Amino acid sequence: MVKYILPVALLVLQMIPPLGLDASMYENQMRNVITLHESGQLALADEEVREFLTRHGDNLTVEERRSLEYEIERSARIRRDYSLTRERLYTFLDGNINDLTRQEFEDWIEEGLFDRKVIDGEERFVGPSRSNLFFRNQEIRARRTSEVSDRGPQFLLEHARRVRQEITHPSQTHGQPRKFVVRMNIRALPGAAPAGETIRCWMPFPQQTDFQSGVELLSANPSPLHINGPQYPPRAIYFDQPSMGEEETVFEAAWAMESRPRLYRIDPELVAATDQTSNPYHGYFTAEKAPHVLFSDRIRDLAEEITGGEPNPAVRARLIYDWISNNKQYSYAREYSTLRNIPEYVLDQGYGDCGQIALLFITLCRAAGVPARWQSGWVLYPFNRNLHDWSEIYLAPYGWVPVDADFAMSIRSHYDTLSEAEKDELVDFYFGGMDGYRMAVNSDHGYPHFPPKEDFRSDNVDFQRGELEANGRNIYFSHFRYRLAVDYLEPRDPDPISNPETPGLTAPGVAR
Repeated sequence: MVKYILPVALLVLQMIPPLGLDASMYENQMRNVITLHESGQLALADEEVREFLTRHGDNLTVEERRSLEYEIERSARIRRDYSLTRERLYTFLDGNINDLTRQEFEDWIEEGLFDRKVIDGEERFVGPSRSNLFFRNQEIRARRTSEVSDRGPQFLLEHARRVRQEITHPSQTHGQPRKFVVRMNIRALPGAAPAGETIRCWMPFPQQTDFQSGVELLSANPSPLHINGPQYPPRAIYFDQPSMGEEETVFEAAWAMESRPRLYRIDPELVAATDQTSNPYHGYFTAEKAPHVLFSDRIRDLAEEITGGEPNPAVRARLIYDWISNNKQYSYAREYSTLRNIPEYVLDQGYGDCGQIALLFITLCRAAGVPARWQSGWVLYPFNRNLHDWSEIYLAPYGWVPVDADFAMSIRSHYDTLSEAEKDELVDFYFGGMDGYRMAVNSDHGYPHFPPKEDFRSDNVDFQRGELEANGRNIYFSHFRYRLAVDYLEPRDPDPISNPETPGLTAPGVAR
């Protein structure tokens, strides 16, 4: 994996502004840190960064110093992600898999079914390894001790069929609105900041778009200091208040919103007859964006291999969509902020979560000349309210068209209760179609917050859980909790499953 990480990391380094000392010294130091991280020697990497900063810190630019300081932060986040010992993981699995034997557990480790790293000489497994095992192996999934409902797949299938009934005219692309009242709270845990110190909070807030409207803030506590404009890429409610010290410090808000399902019946011949290069998006949304959307030789070659010289952008995008759905698997993710290049990571591992798959799809589309952009927020299903990421592609004359490659991949791999024909039906729907249970907050990845954060973001790619800081120091996810609740107004999609307490093995959302 290092052979791919190093070239990509060096591409990022070349985009950094001119350096305050010999460029080769800085690049050599970063290269060494990357190598140590990839080999699991985090303590040594941290030591070398601190020594380099002590010796050369006065000659570094602000950007250089911050990038090196972040390597120490990255180490801390990796250690948190890889929290399980071998014995702890076995104990988790033993209570969740019928007739588990120690030997088959050891065999699964050898087969690479778990995310495993040796960190500073100690073996560790990533936190959601138990859930990921069920995603990666259907036979093991069938041995779960807990019942798994087909609630999610059936709901989505019936909803997609209802959307097709609502959107019938060729010029119509949006269905009837689904109306919600959403309540969110973010709670800084006791001790997250000293009593009286101001905690700043950025809370996700829905954008106003062609498919998402009627956004109205109903209440908030404390009173917001700023709300981003309707289409700001990571839209947020911003407020602050003094820390409660050894009690929780709570930020909360409620809003009304409407979400319309979409369905673009894409005609490749119509796309072929329309000049694609005349639109304003053949620039930013076909370009690289470090550190994750980079056109390495590996990415360019793969995009060419998948699309095979196909001239039609709609067909090229569908080929990439189908390739991902048939060749990758869903897995809960490490924190995005610990990864140097997410698409390359997915290609190395063979799996990813919704945002990782979205970034792979976006990168391959852009490398193939198809404008593509990030979209993310929450899914608001009655059976599952969770973080989720997806994407849009630009196809003239249709405009921005929704695509959820993660759903397609999950439908193919994990929706065991659906027939192959039903899977095909849903996969077709999510290329150009989107359900009416999305709350979109972001329209670009890695876009800065406003007002800006002073310290590192907890998630430097996405924005769904919120961000906190105090006295110029980030308050990481481990020091706050969040909760989102939904009231369904004028429900249009009856829930086909009567037992809301039965968990479903549906893959939207993440456990980062």
